[in-house]
Amino acid sequence: MISSNKTKGFTLVELLIVIVVIAILAAISIVAYNGVTQKARDDERVATARNLVNAAAAYNSEHDKWPEHSDLTSFQTVKLTGAAADSSKVSATADPNADHNTYKYTVCQDSNNKPSGVKVEYYKEIASGTETAGVKSLTTGKC
Repeated sequence: MISSNKTKGFTLVELLIVIVVIAILAAISIVAYNGVTQKARDDERVATARNLVNAAAAYNSEHDKWPEHSDLTSFQTVKLTGAAADSSKVSATADPNADHNTYKYTVCQDSNNKPSGVKVEYYKEIASGTETAGVKSLTTGKC
């Protein structure tokens, strides 16, 4: 009777190869995930700035004057939510370059020092196309 001592299983080299492949895939996915989360934050900031500008334009249309941010928080036609309604995130003295989650809300003035529009500044993390990263702005009216 001849007996065979064949053992079944994976060799150490095969296991190491699988571990290396998994590590490479994990590294690639982490890098891709970071870019996606930065883009999501940028998109949220743009949406918030756009909401502020649209609310200011609607307020001006109804009241025939450009609003301060405090006027918008109680404005019923366009309800601001989230960061757009938060006075600690939106102000005339905010610095989006120092705190990326703030918005600088400025009422623009014409040559006669009369309010003529609204400008909202926000921070963009990711450069895309010809646009660079940094503080960006959206305006309505004559700014």
